[in-house]
Amino acid sequence: MIAHMQNIIGQWLASLKHYVLMCLLLSSPERLPYNQDCVALTAISYFLIGLLLVDEQRSYSLVCAQILLELGMLGLIAYWGLRWKKSLERFLQTFSALLGVNMIITAVTIPVYRSVTQNGTDVDSLLIYVTLVILIWNLAVLSLIFKRAFTISTHLSAMISFNYFVLYQFIVIWFS
Repeated sequence: MIAHMQNIIGQWLASLKHYVLMCLLLSSPERLPYNQDCVALTAISYFLIGLLLVDEQRSYSLVCAQILLELGMLGLIAYWGLRWKKSLERFLQTFSALLGVNMIITAVTIPVYRSVTQNGTDVDSLLIYVTLVILIWNLAVLSLIFKRAFTISTHLSAMISFNYFVLYQFIVIWFS
């Protein structure tokens, strides 16, 4: 039992390494272990990181709902894209990659936003630039995952990432 847990933790740590490398555009989903336990640990970690987003404007239930929406949409895109390419056996790794990079980007984004908003100097323009950089970074990482998972062109993967982002923002704003 302990050896099994150590194996799962070892595979999850390897997954974390690849999530970070994917965020730096240096790895791809096929390098992730094919393990449902790793995906579950990543999802739990993502929801725990969501606790850091709770403030006066966002409750934990709202943050969880947004994370569930994000994961549902990304899961559907991964499922349909892999089904279209007849590669559904890669779903677990692709979904793990999408979940993991969003977890890493969120974990990096929270302290950056907090430091910018606590700075007190011309917060609005700096916050706009920081948001734009993080948005472009996030879309580039998602695009790379879609490109590698679906074996499609960079342009098509960028369009999928951008359309996902627009639809996600539309739904979040519509139901807020």
